[in-house]
Amino acid sequence: MATPETKVDRKLRPTVQPVKRGEEDKPKESQKLSPAAASAEAASGPDRRVPSGITGLDELISGGFEPVSTTLVMGESGTGKTTFLSQFLYNGAVQYGDPGVLLTFEEPSFSVLRHMKKYGFDFKALEEELLFATINYRPHEVKKLVDEGGGLILDTISSLGAKRLAIDSLTSYAMLFDSPYQAREAEISLFDLLYKWKCTTMLSAEGLSSKKSVKSPGGIEHLVDGVIMLHHPRHQSVRYRAIEILKMRGTRQIEKVCPFEFVEGLGVKIYPGEEIFYDLKDKDE
Repeated sequence: MATPETKVDRKLRPTVQPVKRGEEDKPKESQKLSPAAASAEAASGPDRRVPSGITGLDELISGGFEPVSTTLVMGESGTGKTTFLSQFLYNGAVQYGDPGVLLTFEEPSFSVLRHMKKYGFDFKALEEELLFATINYRPHEVKKLVDEGGGLILDTISSLGAKRLAIDSLTSYAMLFDSPYQAREAEISLFDLLYKWKCTTMLSAEGLSSKKSVKSPGGIEHLVDGVIMLHHPRHQSVRYRAIEILKMRGTRQIEKVCPFEFVEGLGVKIYPGEEIFYDLKDKDE
């Protein structure tokens, strides 16, 4: 029977340069922050960071997100956006004691939480400990969300003392309005609310990337503090997964494309020290 390490080796071998096992999470010397810089960026006060809870990600973004910031996770369907958001909330509560709220506009929240159990994310236990809550908005309720300045969401955030918020997805949210103009106005209103709620927020949206640009519905990436792009391209008969930090305000990000995978019982695992050597291309290229 193959060990987990063997499975990782087999999955990554076609897409990354060989490294010694155990060194895959170590960034190159040229990409490492000095101990003093790392300590300063992770310190409390104005330079405090919010750990992502996603294995390997914080090494790419100076130790985590800025507090009360918004980060957009983009990618095609199936790239792992919902898993990213769920892991951000779950490990935020379990590892750092940050209560979190999941807001869904498309897939029912109970379905999301059920599928996340394979990674060991027991959201039911977090609900019982008042560290997590989920809200599922239906189409006819969305306008009320904006008009009421948050309504149920604000009440839930306040009652939990939530520090983290995940929204899945902005693409679905925009589609619930009658025109592109209404959708854009609603997105701007939503972002105004996000900063008032004072949570560190992760959002998902459908998106494509090419060597020239990033494509998202309505230019959402211009409204957020950070943009993370998830890739799942094919090289010959093999598909692989990669992550790229396109934007992160107030952060010394490492600008490279890194492989990642889904690990049962863990979730997303990123390999900051490994290299992708195939070009990332759009399907139609």
